[in-house]
Amino acid sequence: MGKHLDTQKPQRTRRQTRARATPSVRCTAARCAELKRLEFTLDSIGDGLITVDTRRRVTFINRAAQQLTGWQKADALGQNIAQVFRLINFKTRQPVADPVQIALAEERTIGLPTDTALVAKDGSEYLISSSIAPIYSHAGEITGAVLVFRDITRLRQAEYALREAQQFTASLIENSLDMIIALDQERRIIEFNPAAERTFGYSRGEVIGRDVSMLYAEPKEGEKVSQAARVLGHITIEVWNRRKNGEVFPALVSVSQLKNAAGEIIGMMGVSRDITEFKRAEEHRIRTERLSALGRMAAALAHELNNPLQAIRSTLDLMLDFPLSPEEREASLRIIHQEIERLGEVTERILRFARPTPALRRMISVAESVRQTVRLANKHLQQMRIQFTQEIQEVPPVLAAPEQIVQVFLNIILNAIEATGEGGHIHIATSTEDKWAVVSFQNDGPIIPPEEIPHIFEPFFTSKQDGTGLGLYVAQSIVQQHGGTITVENTGRERGVKFTIRLPIVAGIADSSV
Repeated sequence: MGKHLDTQKPQRTRRQTRARATPSVRCTAARCAELKRLEFTLDSIGDGLITVDTRRRVTFINRAAQQLTGWQKADALGQNIAQVFRLINFKTRQPVADPVQIALAEERTIGLPTDTALVAKDGSEYLISSSIAPIYSHAGEITGAVLVFRDITRLRQAEYALREAQQFTASLIENSLDMIIALDQERRIIEFNPAAERTFGYSRGEVIGRDVSMLYAEPKEGEKVSQAARVLGHITIEVWNRRKNGEVFPALVSVSQLKNAAGEIIGMMGVSRDITEFKRAEEHRIRTERLSALGRMAAALAHELNNPLQAIRSTLDLMLDFPLSPEEREASLRIIHQEIERLGEVTERILRFARPTPALRRMISVAESVRQTVRLANKHLQQMRIQFTQEIQEVPPVLAAPEQIVQVFLNIILNAIEATGEGGHIHIATSTEDKWAVVSFQNDGPIIPPEEIPHIFEPFFTSKQDGTGLGLYVAQSIVQQHGGTITVENTGRERGVKFTIRLPIVAGIADSSV
């Protein structure tokens, strides 16, 4: 709209049209009625319409034009169009040249420049689109001009808002620290932001239009990610990408469907980040924690082995350095034998810890395993006068080795009995949570110091004077071998500890028991 719109001029020239006679027209009743009907019609249309004579004086103004200009019909008729139809450039605030004068002078239809605003009588402003065309008589003479215009303020505001939104979105993509890559339906790259250029080493021009598989260390992995995003709508996953120089690196990517205004899927968009440094830091942390755990395990193991060895050595020194009666000698030998057996037990526990014996698994009822465990622990519960409550619900079966699951439950119950002490309270509950069979053991014993909770399942870690530190580690190992998890949390400020075990329910079976 920055230029005036031309239309084809009439074939006759001014001189030819003026040479022809203009017959006088008598206003019959029928013709007057027709003219009145025409006026009503023009008055009813939604666009503003103004007609002027050759001296640019207003000869007609319809209702829509009156509303937009703020001029009533009685006041506008006879006024110069420049007074009624006052135009400025919305952005520069400069007046716009009288388009009626141009249309009459050049004898053609013209349009208004872009960003033209109509200033109403009360000072209100409306962005408008308009066309101004000469009016010709039957004889082909120009008798005036007609202006047809409409308010496009909301349309332009929407266009401006859309343009700003597009610029904002483009700025986000351009300046994002994360890689943003968009694909079409055929998985061809259609967007590749600067962060992606820096990370992969490709320029935007090198990848646009190419299959996204080129960015994966293993192309089939890219196909699986796209397929999962199509099915689920959104997926966040860790993948391995490949840079232009061939270097492989880990990335965390979030892939979502791209949809148009009609809700139709038109492609995919991935937002990802190179997590190489994060993985290195994580590996360093794990390595440090393992070394720390290994140190604690070595110290505990040395303590476990040193005690019986010290007893054996002391007893042998006594036998070698002092004359002993037969009774004393026999007692010393019994001590040595007892301590050797103790060493054997420690060694056996270590071997079981290092090489757990595989067990046959079958479909079992978690609720029944809990009941069996309670029967085994009942004597201890009675001796310590433990207040015992339970909420045992039947849950779908799990695939497990029953002896190992009972071993895990029993270990936690016995630990709870020891923690609560005489007269304590233990509550056991079973439930279903998504695809998990859940068993919780809650006691009212003293809380576990927060600094010890991260280490509670580490081998040889124990707060007991005579503990081995292997019970909870073995329990966690068994649960993890079954595809489950075991967690611990304090439920109060001073007292209350809860162990929660989750075991995967057998797929396709729900609300049943074995």
